[in-house]
Amino acid sequence: MKKIVFIILLALCSSNLIYAQDSVEKPFIEINGTAELQVIPDQIFIGIHLKENIDRDKKTITEQERDLIKAIEAIQISPKKLVVTDANAYYGKVGLVGKEVVSSKRFELEVSDATQAKKVFEQLDKLNIKNASIVRVDHTKLEEYKKIVKINAIKTAKNKAQYLLEAIGEELGGALIVRENNFNTNGVQFRSNQSYSMAYETKPMVELDFKKITLQSSVYTKWGIK
Repeated sequence: MKKIVFIILLALCSSNLIYAQDSVEKPFIEINGTAELQVIPDQIFIGIHLKENIDRDKKTITEQERDLIKAIEAIQISPKKLVVTDANAYYGKVGLVGKEVVSSKRFELEVSDATQAKKVFEQLDKLNIKNASIVRVDHTKLEEYKKIVKINAIKTAKNKAQYLLEAIGEELGGALIVRENNFNTNGVQFRSNQSYSMAYETKPMVELDFKKITLQSSVYTKWGIK
């Protein structure tokens, strides 16, 4: 009987020893990796607001839209790049007592660079369209660039972990945890220190300069040490 009890106790002690050995966490290193990429936007979106003027010589929205399409075609921009974002009608006052339905329409025109944007504003000025501004910028391959930045952030973390461990004579093991901390996309909203409203007879056209879109990625990684 004593022999059986001894064997059971020995088995329990052995299992506890194995568990204790497994529960001891293996050495590891934690590293944050960051990466940044700047890209020049190839999509510039210009917001244009057309509104009927309440006077005897007013042009309808349809006529204004027709003139706008002709103007952008004259500078080699496809009308397909012009989309309607909003349209409405309301009562506007005419004279002292009269009222008339006034229509308005908002468009968004896509161009590929600052040179095209400048030409568009020149055409808008010829049509006496003052309510226009650049609303945002983008890039046709933005999602692809986002992936590149995230991959670079992970590579940066791995390289950093490797040279830190080499400094103390250790070798990097496999990745235990890879987690995205943060990702930022800056510069897609256009910021200008002045609105578009000028007469070319008296003022030169302000050169348009677009900030690059900045992509920033930050990742947390945890690596084993061999």
